[in-house]
Parts: sequence; structure tokens; C-alpha cells
Amino acid sequence: VAVAAAGPDAAGSSSFAACLLAFVGQLYNKSEYSNIKVRVSDETLLCAHKLVLSSRSQHWCSINEGDTLDWSDLGVGVGEAVMQWVYSGDLCQQHDTDFMMMLMTAAATLQLSHLLHRCEEIMVGRVTVKNCVKLYTTADDISANTLRDHCSALISAHWDDFTSEDFSHMSGPLLYAMFKNKTSRPLHAAVRHKREDVVFLYLIEFRSKEAKSH
Repeated sequence: VAVAAAGPDAAGSSSFAACLLAFVGQLYNKSEYSNIKVRVSDETLLCAHKLVLSSRSQHWCSINEGDTLDWSDLGVGVGEAVMQWVYSGDLCQQHDTDFMMMLMTAAATLQLSHLLHRCEEIMVGRVTVKNCVKLYTTADDISANTLRDHCSALISAHWDDFTSEDFSHMSGPLLYAMFKNKTSRPLHAAVRHKREDVVFLYLIEFRSKEAKSH
């Protein structure tokens, strides 16, 4: 209705945009007009188009025709999923949580902010008390702030339910920051969860503050 009210020019523009999107979608892994390659595994090399990739992210604006991008370290199937999204904008929601986290990490690495945001939207619905600490860690690493904040809220709500094992994978600095944010007694929390590295960070900070006060 809005297009009709705007007149034939708007309708024509809308039709052209739709045709252009459909055309780009049909170029996925097609040799026609292809001027770069993307290696998604040791065995698989996909045809790609610089114009399409650079329209998704400035990260690829500097690549040259004939270049081969190596995405083989993104994870099994992740490179293909990224390419399918680049060309179609479609993202399968049936992938398991581990795959979605690898895809979200790839989106952050490749500076695909729209894909990262879409992955976050999906992952927010999958956060549970059981996986929220692990997802918080990954989200913090890749600056997936929406997912990180959602996990943080759930961690706060169930703080007393977590054990030392739940935090075992976290780095000392990240866990120390969490202890300071979630409890008024971070040293006590570090001792209770048997994290000597966090105790060490606490002592360094305490001594630094003490030295400045003199």
C-alpha cells in the first residue's frame, strides 16, 4: 500500500531491489561473475564475488580479484553457513547451540555485525542456568553484549546455585571481574571456588590501593 501511494517510481525501485536480492542469492557458489574464492575446509573451495562480500562488511573491501580467503579454521560447516547468510540473508535456526556459538564467533571475527546480532537473538532464547556461565564467557570474548548481559542477569538470579566447576573454564581476570560485580566479598568467593589466580589478582589490587593511600 505504501509503495502504491508513493507512486510508480517507488514501486519500480522496490521491484528492482527484490530482483537484485534474488539475483545475488542465485550467485551462491556459482562460477559466473566470480572473482575470488573462499576455502571453507581443506577439501572445499567455494566461488565468491568481491562485490557481494564487501557489501556485507568493509572487512573485505581491500581484497583483490583472484584472492582466496581461508575460512577453514572457523569450524565444520561454519564457513558454508556464513556464505549462505552473506548471499541470502537466511540463517537456519535448527543448528545446535555449539554450532551457533561457533557461527557467532565467526561473525565477530569477520566483522559481520548483522549476522552477530541475529545469532545473539537466537541464542538468547537458548540460555539456561546450566549453560549461562559458558555462554557469558564466549559472549564477553567477542563483545556480543546483548547475549552477555542476558547471561549476566541469569547468573545474578541464580548466583548461589553455581559450583566451582561452573567457573573452571573462566580466565582469572574475567572471573575476578564477575566476583566483584556479583558479590560484596570477591576474596571470599575466590577462596570458596578454589581459584588461587583470582586470589592473587585480589591481593595485587589490594596492595596497589594500599600503596596509593600512603
